[in-house]
Amino acid sequence: MIRRLGRRRPGVHRDWFGLASFTPGERFLREGGRLYLLDEVGSTNDFLRGQGPAARGRLCVWDGWGWRAKEVAELPPVADAGPGALVVARRQTAGHGRQGRRWTDCGGLNMSVVIPPHRVSLARGFSVWLGLMTVTMLRETLQVDARLKWPNDIVVGGRKLGGILLQREVTAEKSLTVGGLGLNLHTRPGAFPAPLQDTATSVFAETGRDVRPAVPAGALLEKVENELDRFEQEGWAPYRESLSHLDCLLGQTVQVQSINRVYSGRAVGVDEAGALKLETASGEVVPIQVGDVHLLPPVSGSRDKE
Repeated sequence: MIRRLGRRRPGVHRDWFGLASFTPGERFLREGGRLYLLDEVGSTNDFLRGQGPAARGRLCVWDGWGWRAKEVAELPPVADAGPGALVVARRQTAGHGRQGRRWTDCGGLNMSVVIPPHRVSLARGFSVWLGLMTVTMLRETLQVDARLKWPNDIVVGGRKLGGILLQREVTAEKSLTVGGLGLNLHTRPGAFPAPLQDTATSVFAETGRDVRPAVPAGALLEKVENELDRFEQEGWAPYRESLSHLDCLLGQTVQVQSINRVYSGRAVGVDEAGALKLETASGEVVPIQVGDVHLLPPVSGSRDKE
């Protein structure tokens, strides 16, 4: 039986997601429009990729007129994920980022979506471009001074607001690209877990606004949809100025722990393949595809000696 979302359940805020204001764009709705609203899950990315245990929640479907939600049930991981499939969880207990690092859910948007089939979604620079779209959306929609820390961290004033994880599965039968976003929305200043007190922030801490997850979720999906074709046709050219302005590492002295080597130098941008361009002490510019970046104190007078 299908009913409109709205019945209050004990212990669960009615429509905690904000379904009525979820406007993800025409392509998302046209290509499926399946929204899994879960009360709690280990990882939204894993659930959308058919992994992990069942989770309690509602499956919402787009019927051409609006969203309709089925009764709360134990939902198995998505076995047939395709375009238009989205998972959002109120709580995420085993979220993870790049290289299996843990993402601590501090109260906000835990979202994973199937990226629409598109040639550019398989390009190396797509993850960085997706980060740029996220930062731009946050600035436009929520008026947050968000910036991108290569490759896919969202920061405000040096504190982490969110992160993106892109996972691809390419087999003989199918090609699936899943994008995950963790975004701190509701956490009050001083309420972060002790290890994150000095390094994390939230939309509320930055703006004083309590925002339901549907607002940034819908705005991001619509923005990506609107820009995908342009990114394919024109490449990075239309986005270079924005990336330079919103790249929080540009011009900074950094240390990068890559796979088998540690690099130090000055970050001088991102190339067409999404690699961080690092200028070493010798003046050589090294492209780095994978690595963890740490800011270093600038070397006094180093630029004057070149």
